[in-house]
Amino acid sequence: MESKARLIKPDKVEEKTVAEKLSDFITKNKKVFLSILVVLCLALVGVGIYTFTSSSYAEKSSRAMEEVVTQIVAWNNESDEAKKTEMEGQIIPALEAVAQKWPRSFAAQQALYGIASLYSVKKDWVQAETYAVRSADLKSNNYLAPMALEIAASAAEEQGKTEEAVGFYQRIVEKHKEDNPNIAHAYFSLGRLKESASDYAGALGYYNTLLADFSGTDWALLAKNRVVYLKAQGYDK
Repeated sequence: MESKARLIKPDKVEEKTVAEKLSDFITKNKKVFLSILVVLCLALVGVGIYTFTSSSYAEKSSRAMEEVVTQIVAWNNESDEAKKTEMEGQIIPALEAVAQKWPRSFAAQQALYGIASLYSVKKDWVQAETYAVRSADLKSNNYLAPMALEIAASAAEEQGKTEEAVGFYQRIVEKHKEDNPNIAHAYFSLGRLKESASDYAGALGYYNTLLADFSGTDWALLAKNRVVYLKAQGYDK
C-alpha cells in the first residue's frame, strides 16, 4: 500500500539509515496504522462520553453511540471475514442513524468519524474523505476534529489530491496546535508533501518548524534527516 507522494532520495544510496528505513516504512504503511488508531480511539471515546453528558439530548445521543461502539469493538475483534463483512453492513447504517437523528451532537461528530474510519479500512478513499470532512466541520474546535482531518488528508493523498491533503494538514497545524497530540506528524507530512512537489523551500520551512517546536519527537528525527539531505543537495539556497 504505497503512498502517492514519495520523498526524494539520492541517485545512489549504499545503505539507508535507520531513520530513512523508518520513514519509508511509515510512509508505505501509514494507512494501516491510521485505520487501527482511529477505530481504537473511537471505542475509547465512546466508552467515556456518557460520563460527561448532562442534557437529555446529549444523553440520548451518547447512549445510542455507545450501542454502536459495542458493535464496532466486536467488528474490530472478529477474525472471520464473512462475519466481519456482515457486521460491517450493520454498523455504517447505525452510525448514519446517530448522525441523522442527533445532527448537532458530539455523538453525531463521532458517528461521522467512525464512518470515515471504516471507509478508510475499506480503502474507499472518496467516502473516507467525505465523512472525515463532515466530522471535522461539525465541531471544529474539539480534539476529534484534527483526528478527522488526519483521515481526510490521508484519503485525499490516496486519491492523488495532493493540494487537498496539504490543505487538511494546514488546518491541523493552524487550528489544532494545542489540542492535538499528533501535531508533529502533521508538520512532517506537510514537509513530505511539499518536498514531493519540489517545493524545497516550503518543505524546509515545515521541517525546521518541526525541529524547533517538537524536537523531542520521532517525527523531528525524520525531519532532521530530510533537512540534512536537502541541504546536501543545495536545496536550501
